[in-house]
Amino acid sequence: MNDDAVLLDTGVLAALLDRNDAWHHRATIWMGAFHGRLHTVEAVLVETAFFLSARQRAQLAELAAGPTLTLHHPDAAGLSRIAQLLSKYADQDPDWADAALIWLAESAGIDRIATVDQRDFGVYRIQGRRKFRLELI
Repeated sequence: MNDDAVLLDTGVLAALLDRNDAWHHRATIWMGAFHGRLHTVEAVLVETAFFLSARQRAQLAELAAGPTLTLHHPDAAGLSRIAQLLSKYADQDPDWADAALIWLAESAGIDRIATVDQRDFGVYRIQGRRKFRLELI
């Protein structure tokens, strides 16, 4: 388990970039106190971009290109696992980004996640057993 690593979900990422977001202040405080490594998947970037202005989307791309955030890409086996997760949690109506973050947690050994989505990530399990440690903003 990688204890200094945290997965980054859409809500927190959008809040960091959008000063008008209701979570912006809390996300900024959390980020200022965080001293680990952030990890996410491309689906989170795409989902985040949907909520941002063009200027903010450019900032998102800069953030993704920089040293702060490690971007992970599932291979064929990862995509198969995402398909399994989407089926397993179908009653929760998970989005692709959530399933991809569960895959990343499993493949990278990261169980901490920065999210504003306690409802879903309180239910999802890593490898079907282990709870996420929520870094609630």
